[in-house]
Amino acid sequence: METKEVRGAKVLLPSEDETPVSSWPFGTPLEGEKVSNTEFRGVDLSSHRWEQVELSRVVFADSRMMGLTMEDVTLSDVLFQGCQFDYATLNRLRAKGSVAFVNCRFREAIFTGGDLGSTVFDDCSLSGVEFDSVKMAGTDIRGCEVSGIIGVSSLKGAHVAPNQLPELFDAFAKDLGLKVSEV
Repeated sequence: METKEVRGAKVLLPSEDETPVSSWPFGTPLEGEKVSNTEFRGVDLSSHRWEQVELSRVVFADSRMMGLTMEDVTLSDVLFQGCQFDYATLNRLRAKGSVAFVNCRFREAIFTGGDLGSTVFDDCSLSGVEFDSVKMAGTDIRGCEVSGIIGVSSLKGAHVAPNQLPELFDAFAKDLGLKVSEV
């Protein structure tokens, strides 16, 4: 079985004999299903709703997920590569196995609840993302653009790089309502 390693996370990939899914009927929700051993390539899932779904050995490549709502979704061996999650609402996502987001954009996306521990975000734009009560201990966001993150208290235990600290300090000060001024 083929794997992809991203910053130490080893994601088990779908078998290569499966034909990638390249389209999804607009507005078609997915609820209470298990999706496994599947690759979604170039799929537009904008404004769709996925609820109580289990994803295992799934790859999303170059897919649009703008305005997507995912609620109570369990992720195990899932790779998102080159995806756009702008304005997505991601409620109670649970990473039960390796999960990696590579070169994805999350402009003003909202994560609420859930557990993203051991998830890797690599070369992603997290600009303006809101994290609300998300468990992120062990999550790796090194190498990501982090300006304007809201809810930095959710980052407790996450791995960050030294060069991200100035942007995170700005978010921390804003979240706490600190008034920063010269003496």
